[in-house]
Amino acid sequence: MKRASLVGVWITQGPADWQIVQRRLDNTADLVLTGTWLAPGDRLGTVEIRLVDESRQCPAAKHLDWTNADSNSNRTWRHVIENIPAGGLYRLETRLRLAGDPWPLAGDQIHHLGVGDLWIIAGDDNAVGFGRGAVDDQPELGVHLFRLNERWTLASHPIHDSTGIRKDRFFSPSSTGHSPWLSFARLIRRGTGIPIGLIPAANEGSSLDAWHNRKRGGESPALANLLSLVHLASSFSDFANFSLHDGAISKIKKPVQPPGAVAGCVWHQGYADCRYEGMARNYRMAFREFAARLRTALEAPRLPLIICQLNRVIGVGKIGESNLWGVTREAQRAAGYDIDFTAVIPTLDAGLSDGLHNSSAGNMLVGERAAQAALGLVYGKNLTWRFPDFKSAWFEKGKRNQIALEFEHVSGELRPVAGEITSFTVTDTAGGAPIRKIVLTGKKRILIQLNRELKEKPVISFCSSHNPALAFVDDNNCPPLAFANVAIMEDE
Repeated sequence: MKRASLVGVWITQGPADWQIVQRRLDNTADLVLTGTWLAPGDRLGTVEIRLVDESRQCPAAKHLDWTNADSNSNRTWRHVIENIPAGGLYRLETRLRLAGDPWPLAGDQIHHLGVGDLWIIAGDDNAVGFGRGAVDDQPELGVHLFRLNERWTLASHPIHDSTGIRKDRFFSPSSTGHSPWLSFARLIRRGTGIPIGLIPAANEGSSLDAWHNRKRGGESPALANLLSLVHLASSFSDFANFSLHDGAISKIKKPVQPPGAVAGCVWHQGYADCRYEGMARNYRMAFREFAARLRTALEAPRLPLIICQLNRVIGVGKIGESNLWGVTREAQRAAGYDIDFTAVIPTLDAGLSDGLHNSSAGNMLVGERAAQAALGLVYGKNLTWRFPDFKSAWFEKGKRNQIALEFEHVSGELRPVAGEITSFTVTDTAGGAPIRKIVLTGKKRILIQLNRELKEKPVISFCSSHNPALAFVDDNNCPPLAFANVAIMEDE
């Protein structure tokens, strides 16, 4: 039997079960619905709608209790539920009230709705998630996921699940696993009290060129896919294919919150760009242009970006590639200064499942730091959200064989992880300069003593190889961001 032949209220367009609707700046959102109704015989009916708080089983607010929809004589209706407060989870209920009958007829319901923030997941393999190993990272109500089959659901691993994927071009041929993003979203939800929706748009093995190709022009495939997923995730579903053909559907008004609005984007990418010198050295400019294109496409000039600095790997294709990992990491670190409303997090201490991918435990660390950065940068929480970073380097007291370094955003003080401090390299026009000794001289300062004086164009790098040793951390057990080829000043 077709639904259209049954009495009651039917929704033909509206939000889907589990959907997270992006809140506006006033901390509310609207829901736009259309549908049909049918009463026994030719009796007159009134379509009523309300929004229920699922945790309390009562109206979410006084103005969200039973309200009459705008229904037509051709048995269609439309309604806009306005000013829904951020939060949830909510249940949307409909019913049909018949004239002179105290008992209403049943209508469609939509379950587990949230008004909160949408976050995009973009990048390559470690954004997809290939973690292995046991960790406690369970699903949680209020952390939802727009899966690759283009349906909203409760978020659970693997986040990048290709089951039922609608775009085979972005099918992940490898068996995916654990990723940082469930932990990331859960920590934001707990820190803000609002539901979080994830939109996974990462592309396994993708270079930055796949996201932003200046040579070809136009939209790059990965970026086009991201924009498509964001639009679908933030749009309302069309249920009209459920044989609802009683009369013409009333025209739906454009929602107050346009599809495409999101709270931010997390980015974890860079392996493919380390294979070729041109790509690595162009990364800084290309990423800046990609960020600008993403923000323009989403009509969000200050879209927050949380960038995961490229992690370490065990082995690379060619020995000569190793220094290009440092070049790429430096470009990502520089994004924190080049691009406003951006945070960069370190990942060099994340454990690995194999030679390339972060382990489950490593992903939990990355997710925690990404959430920490988001809570500080985007949500204004009073916590430490910037991570240790290079500030300046200069020759100590005019001696060109002694370099002083200062770091910023250090929690407490820096301390060696174990024994001798390593992972620094110093070069000039004559080549590499052997390091004799490295010592901590203050809470945020390091002194590097060389075996020779430096000549022209001296620069210093930290953790610039593909698999650097973890040298030191701050009191939050967090290492500094890697940097490469920064200039050494003549004095402080």
